[in-house]
Amino acid sequence: MFGTYDYRITVLAVVVAILASYTALDLVGRVSAATRSRDAFAWLAAGAVAMGTGIWSMHFVGMLAFELPIEMGYDIHITALSWLMAVLASSVALFLASRAALSRARLLIGAVFMAVSIAGMHYTGMAAMLMEPGIVYDPLWVGISLLIALAASGAALWIAFYLREVSRVRGFAGKAGAAVFMGAAIVGMHYAGMAAAKFPIGSICGAASQLDSVWLATLVGACTILLLGTALTAAALDRRLESHTAQLIYSLSEANSSLRHASRHDPLTNLANRHLLHERVEQALMQWREKKTRFSIAYIDLDGFKVINDQLGHDVGDQLLKRAGAAMTSVVRHGDTVARMGGDEFIVVLQGLSTQEAVARVCEKLLDAIAQVGEGSARLSASIGSATCPRDGTALSDLVTAGDVAMYIAKNKGKNCYQAYESSMATRIAEEYTVQEDLRDAIQDGELVVYYQPKYSTRDRQLTGAEALVRWEHPDKGMIPPDQFIGIAERSGLINDLESWVLDSVCAQIRRWLDMGLEVPPISVNLSAIRIHNEDLPERTQACLDKHGVAASYLMFEITESLAVREILRAVEALKRFSAMGVRVALDDFGTGHSSLSYLRQLPIQQLKIDRSFIKDLGACDGDHVEIVRSIIGLAHALRLRVVAEGVETEQQMAFLDSLDCDEVQGFLMGRPVPAAAFGEVVAQQSGRAGKATLHMLPGA
Repeated sequence: MFGTYDYRITVLAVVVAILASYTALDLVGRVSAATRSRDAFAWLAAGAVAMGTGIWSMHFVGMLAFELPIEMGYDIHITALSWLMAVLASSVALFLASRAALSRARLLIGAVFMAVSIAGMHYTGMAAMLMEPGIVYDPLWVGISLLIALAASGAALWIAFYLREVSRVRGFAGKAGAAVFMGAAIVGMHYAGMAAAKFPIGSICGAASQLDSVWLATLVGACTILLLGTALTAAALDRRLESHTAQLIYSLSEANSSLRHASRHDPLTNLANRHLLHERVEQALMQWREKKTRFSIAYIDLDGFKVINDQLGHDVGDQLLKRAGAAMTSVVRHGDTVARMGGDEFIVVLQGLSTQEAVARVCEKLLDAIAQVGEGSARLSASIGSATCPRDGTALSDLVTAGDVAMYIAKNKGKNCYQAYESSMATRIAEEYTVQEDLRDAIQDGELVVYYQPKYSTRDRQLTGAEALVRWEHPDKGMIPPDQFIGIAERSGLINDLESWVLDSVCAQIRRWLDMGLEVPPISVNLSAIRIHNEDLPERTQACLDKHGVAASYLMFEITESLAVREILRAVEALKRFSAMGVRVALDDFGTGHSSLSYLRQLPIQQLKIDRSFIKDLGACDGDHVEIVRSIIGLAHALRLRVVAEGVETEQQMAFLDSLDCDEVQGFLMGRPVPAAAFGEVVAQQSGRAGKATLHMLPGA
């Protein structure tokens, strides 16, 4: 007796097999993605029921497509047993495919178990027909069906395991393609098993009265739609939840990464901050302890940055800091670290440089890179000090201190240079710190005095003015010359207090001389590079003049040429404010800077002082010095500036200057710096009132 197939229902069986396979692949991903064992077990149980029911449904849909010339039915209990076998096979498949590893042995054992279960489900389902006489099976086709079941089971396990991430890697198309392959294998096993079945003529179905085709179709259809639909819907919802959760996790991870980055990097320059610097140095120290790999740090301080920041604004300053950080990063190696310590201070960790020469080369590159930052009055330079592990220390604090000391020495050498740390520097810094603290007390305790060095007309040798020079009468060390504490005052910030004291003392002394009826000439007060750019200096100067009732014409400021030209734009603005007040300005030490003479036209000054280095050789030879001095005097007169020659010590020099039409002279030939009382006598003699000046001069004034 031969059966026939309704190919429309056969196609439906294939569709059910593919749908079941797709559900299986999707649920494998759910099981493996579950983070809790309870969730994994729930997905495993639900997946086994859904997948097993899908395979079982495919079998009975295929049976519905099979028609015999007799009434057909199925035993309920045996049918239920076949369903249970399909579910059992599915649970094993899901369990194995969701494991972290799938060995060959595990794959083989699982494939055999699944093949036996699926084949058992198929032939048990066939037995549910209770055919009389029984179905006769062709051993060859039975063997083929078992091989197909084994191959299909092994392929299903392999595909499910290795493609469980397919939806994330290749999307729906990849998973659908795998489902088609698996569904075709299941259908192939079913129809190979059906080909093995032979129904003897005259056979009857003993289960025709139990579960007929209508009820079976209803049961299969309901189970297939309900279970597979529910499984796919739950999986889709879970995927959506997982996607949302993954997005939240990603967002939190990004936020955490941003916070971690922010905690270890400077917000302005995006360079490493102190925290990350500490980490990198600790790593370098570990490398040194384990492999004896040397490393160095370069301590970098931008020269004059505070003045730029104050004059051009913090926005400009911030941009310069960013560009300086980028410039330094561009010249160091990949493994080095550029960190911002704060303000305008940076530290660079230089890994694996074995010689001091190699460190020096990198530091020179850093200086060149920083020098390219900015333009005009906002151009940068830096002072760099280096320290090397283990020579100069084996801890971050020791290395930073050594680098800072070396940087301080570099700044004292004239800035825009590099200095390696030496052990003797610590003593020098300690001594300078002592001088700094003593100077702070000296300003408050009245240990400072002002000396006055007169200036005279070259032609008639009449008194034309004086330069106020501060002296320090230390109670223990005696008289300390200015070159031993002025630089320290500038570096420590005491220069503001010191020059304010000098200005107040000079104005007070001028007032005393005026009260004595003396004809007081203009008194020059030196201004440091730091001081001239203080925005409130003109107001403070006017307040000091008003306090002592002194006219601005009695006061003159002296600034160095190098200052005026290096920061020409800001210097011009400051000098214009002094001119508007009536305070005259002299350009000191002319010829020692790096200026072009054309800058003189832009500077609102009234006097130019030729540096003593050009005067000392006058008279000894008729070489270049004479022509240089002649040119300077000629240019100054063309610009309507008075010229003062400093350092005049011989009559021969005096005669040369007179022949060159120099306006004024200053030097030991005409007068050394003297206390206020002695200079008052000079003023009195000049004004013809020496006796009165002596009577009214305050002792020690």
